[in-house]
Parts: sequence; C-alpha cells; structure tokens
Amino acid sequence: MQIGLTQIWEVSMDERYRVSTIHLLLVQANCGSLKSTSTYLLKAKIVASDELTLRYGTELGIGEEQVKETLEALQQHTLTRLTHNERFKNDGIATLRCRIAEKTGESKTETFETRLDVSGLELKTRISEISGIPMENLRVIAAGHIIVDSEKACQQGVKQNCQLLAIRMQIPDGADRNQEYKQQQLARTRRGAELLANLDEADAEDGPFLQIADHRGNPIQIPAQEKKALMTAMTLHEKGRSLLKHGDHSGALVLLLEADQDFRTCGSELISVVDNYAVLCLDVVWCYVALHCLDALPDAHERLSRARDALDKCYGVNLERLFSLKGSSGREQALYLRLHLLQGIIAFHQGTMAEAREQLNKAGTLMNLLTVDEEKLSELVALGFSEQEARLGLRACGGNIEQAGTHIIHRREEKQAQRQREHAERRQARRVRKYGRTAGGHWVDRAQHARLTGMGFTPRSAAEALRQADNDLDRALEVLQEQPELLELRDESTSAAITEEQIMQVVSMGFVRSIAAEALNRCSGIVEQAIDVLVAHGGFLPLQHNLASSSSSSSTDPSPTEESTRLEEREAMQEAVADIPEHEEDYLDLTLHEEQQLLHTYHNLLQESP
Repeated sequence: MQIGLTQIWEVSMDERYRVSTIHLLLVQANCGSLKSTSTYLLKAKIVASDELTLRYGTELGIGEEQVKETLEALQQHTLTRLTHNERFKNDGIATLRCRIAEKTGESKTETFETRLDVSGLELKTRISEISGIPMENLRVIAAGHIIVDSEKACQQGVKQNCQLLAIRMQIPDGADRNQEYKQQQLARTRRGAELLANLDEADAEDGPFLQIADHRGNPIQIPAQEKKALMTAMTLHEKGRSLLKHGDHSGALVLLLEADQDFRTCGSELISVVDNYAVLCLDVVWCYVALHCLDALPDAHERLSRARDALDKCYGVNLERLFSLKGSSGREQALYLRLHLLQGIIAFHQGTMAEAREQLNKAGTLMNLLTVDEEKLSELVALGFSEQEARLGLRACGGNIEQAGTHIIHRREEKQAQRQREHAERRQARRVRKYGRTAGGHWVDRAQHARLTGMGFTPRSAAEALRQADNDLDRALEVLQEQPELLELRDESTSAAITEEQIMQVVSMGFVRSIAAEALNRCSGIVEQAIDVLVAHGGFLPLQHNLASSSSSSSTDPSPTEESTRLEEREAMQEAVADIPEHEEDYLDLTLHEEQQLLHTYHNLLQESP
C-alpha cells in the first residue's frame, strides 16, 4: 500500500482518513536530519510490529499487515526524499513531481529530475515529454501560478520536492493545430477582455460593453490602467466560472489563475470596493479540492485568508456595510458558506481537527439557513419568475414567499431603470463624440460639455471651447470670452424656434432685423449671445466655422486590412462576453448540491477522528 503525504488524495475518502491518521505519526520525520529521521522511523517500525499495529489495526478496521506496509512505505518515502534533498544540495539537481490532470477527472503522478535554473519553456518541454501532452495544449501550474516560458523555473515558485500540476487544454476537433495555437481560447479571451476594457459608452454603440459598478449599480470611476486590469480579470474570471459550471475544473483553474495575475495589479483600495477578488479566491480553492491538489494546501490556506479579508472589507466584519446597502445578507451568505466549508476541508487535511470541526459547523448552520424550500421555489417559478430569481429572492427574504415576490419585482424595476440610465448615457456619449478630439488628443469630455451647455452655451460652442482647452473647464470659459465668435456656433441639425419677441429684443439694440434673426438662429435663440456676437463684429455676422476639418475621424472607407482587423476584434469581444451571465448576482446563486455532499462527507470523517 503506497501511501505518502502527496498520495493521500489518490485513495478513497474513507481510506484517505484512515491512512492519514498513521501518517501523522511519522510526518515529523520529514522535517529532521537524516540521522534523527532514521532513528525515529526505526522506533516507529518497532512500535508498529507490536502495539501500534494492534491498536490501529483494530481501531481503524485494517489489518496489522496493512499497518506495517503503510509504515514501511512511509519510511521508504521519507528516506528517498532525504536522498533527493542531499543530491539537490550537492549537485543542484532537483526532484519534482508532476500531477497530470485530464479533463475526465483522472490523473497520474510522474517524478523527474531537472535543474531549477532552466527556463519555463524548457521545463514545460520536459513535462510535455513525460505527460504526452502536446506543448500547444499544455499548461503547468506551480505554487498557484501558471508557468510562463520566458522566466526561469526557480523564479516562478518551482522548488526542490515540489509538485507541479499539468493540465491538458482542449482543442476543438478538426481545428488546425498551428492556427489554433496562435488563436487559442485563452489568448483570444484575454484580447477580447482588453479590448472591452478600452471601450467607453460611445465606442460600444449597441455592441458589447462592460462597466465596473458598485453594489448599487453605480459606475466606479478608476484610472484607465487599473480599469483595464480589473475588467480583464473579471472577464477571465467569468470564463473560468463558466467552465466550472460544466465540471471542467482543470480548464477553469488555468483561467482563474490568469485572472488572479490581473487582479493583483489593481490597487488594494479598488479590490475592497467589489467582492470579485474574494469570489475568485474561493473558486481557485474549489478547483484545488476538486482536482485533489494536496500540495496546494499552503496556497489554498493563504487564498482563503485573503478571501475572508476581502469579504470583510467589502461587506463589513459583521456584514454591517451589506445591510446598509441592500437591507439583507441572505444571498451573500452563500459565499460565507463556501468559505467556511473550504476552510474546514483544508484544516482537516492539515491535521487541525478542532479548526475543521468549527468551520464545518459554521458551514452547516448556513446550509440550514440557505436551503430553499422546493415547494416555495416551484410556486414562484409558476408565477413567472426564473428559478434563479426565485432562489435568490427567497434567500434574501428569509424564505418568506410573499416578500420574495415583492423583492424580485423591485429588483426588476431597479435593473430596468439602471439599463435605461446606461442607454441614455451611451446615447449622450455618442452625441458628444461627433465633436472630435481635443488639442491633446482626447475626446471631448461629456461631463464638462454638459456643464457648459447647462450654462447656456450651444452644444457646438461648448465642444469647440473644450477642444481648444483640452477639456479644462475654466480654460474653456476663457476661450469663449476671448473668442466671442464661438458663441454663434450651433449644430446644423438643431432648429431652434425663434419668436418675434426675441427678434425685436435684438432689433431694439439697433441691429438690422434680418441680421438679428440670423444671429438668433446661430445662437439657438439665446438673445444675450446673439447680441454679444453682433456687438463683437460691428453689427455683422462672420462666416460660420467648419469643425469637420478638426475631427479625428476619417471620411475615407477603411482598407480591407483595417476592416478585417475590426471584424476580428469585434469577434474577440463577443467571445469574451459570451459566458458573462446577464444576472449580476449569478455568482451568488449556488444550488448548494455539491456543498451538501462535501459537508456530509467531511462531517462523517470528523466523527471517526479521535
């Protein structure tokens, strides 16, 4: 029976616990010197031949021979590991183990030797030979990070005696392998996410558009670089979650770790505003558990700590921020259920049984609180609500079906109002975009443009002033004072209704009627501006300015190459958003089926523990 620290996940759940009890007696042997280890193991073997084999053979329900074989296997494993450590110390040759995970859920572990100063590409090439996974399909993970080709292995968390995870990324049947390698799913997803991050409302038109919002749905204004990193991370995360829903844990883990790299480039203040990073950490550990990555226990423990800290910052330590924002915590409690469950599982496999019991009991309490009555769920669905809406509504309202129905309707109305605001903002952004770029190369700022038009300036006059002032509001006002001819500029599409009273007000200042009427037309009927323009030009009107020449847009048709590039970019963006759910609280809609199974399994294991 070949059992060791890295092999406990290989056996069944019940057997895993039984052999781990014996293994914990010897785990300290891996931390000592060769001499002390040999002495300890020798003592352990002597004990095993007497009272230890009898005691654990009876208590755990396994034969005395099996106890002896387990101890001997652990002894050999430890001595072999120490030999490998000596070789690494003397010759710099590291011994690594590579767990090869297939999409089917099956896996195997291979051991090989290498120097740690090799490049990531050389390491992946070696693993490709060992695993039989083609390089274009291979992803290698070490210490919670994806191995990249350009950096040395030792700079990417690869250490002596560590275990790597090799994942086979699937290529569609019949696809050209070389072409697919160039346009693989991960690269296209990242490209599409980055393109989306660079869009604003005007760019998006009626196509895909994402924005970062707080818990009330209000957009968050953040620096462009952080926005790009955060939106890329969120898009990759959603792609990974889509694979999780289909049971592809290995493929999901690759995308989730890619998202993690982008999240880490964002400021901590930004991450504390949204709960996305906490959810990402939970999803990564969920993959570790599903893939039986025992060597990832330290990384899993660290990620769960970060998830807890992120949730506390986002919701408040006692969920006080969440209650003030949403009035309830029923939906978000599902995240805490998964957090406590995963903390309990990790604690169990780290041998801290008291911590495991505490966390699993917390998870059990939340499970009872969040389990939805199937009859109430069916009743709400029969009323025309989706199953997701019904489940989230019941959790938000503590299982009260009447309140849940009202809550769902209110949420629908809020989302509809939010969509209308977003559409209005996008239309306004497109209207402002027609005025072109400023002297500094930026688009005319929509907010500043709205302030100027709110002061009574025509849209075109405001835009031209902002263009010259590079969106500086105070400078734009100075431009309008210094160049009064700008006051006459107006959109050609705008036809203001000029009244006889307005014309007579201008004529009363001594101007010709026909010129007064034209001045009012150019100034959108604003009498004061019309008089100012005529005074500045001695009672006459100057030629109208043509803004078309200053616009950055080209009137020429795009070349075939440009058209092809635009099409590819649009396809990449469409693919990037394809798996993003329409419901913004989809990540909170856990059915809890898998959680219930894991909770039941580990509760049973804890009952058997001493």
